[in-house]
Amino acid sequence: MDYYNIEATDMRDLITVRGAARECKRATETVRRWIWEGKLPAQKLGNQLFIKKRDLEQMRRSRSRREASDELAVLDTIKVMRERIRRRTGGSMIEVLEALERSRGVHP
Repeated sequence: MDYYNIEATDMRDLITVRGAARECKRATETVRRWIWEGKLPAQKLGNQLFIKKRDLEQMRRSRSRREASDELAVLDTIKVMRERIRRRTGGSMIEVLEALERSRGVHP
C-alpha cells in the first residue's frame, strides 16, 4: 500500500473508502482490495483509510480507458467469429443464433 503524508494534504482533498466506493459505484471491499493491491494509494489515519480525490479520479479514468479497450476487443472478436461463420456456411448471410442452433443439432 502506498502511503503519503496526510498532514501535508488538505483534508478537503481526501475521501473515505466508503465515499470512494459510492463515487465508483463499487463495494467498499473492492476499494479496500484496490488499496491493498497497490492500485490505489491511501493513508490510514487512526482506524480509517483516506484516499486523495485526485488519485481516485486518475484510477477511474484509467479503468474507463481499459474497459473501453476491452469492449473494442470483444467487438473485434465478434467480427472475426461472424466471418468464420460466413465462410463455413458458404458465404451466405445467416444469423449467429441460427448457426449456433445448427451446430448443436437443434431445428426450429
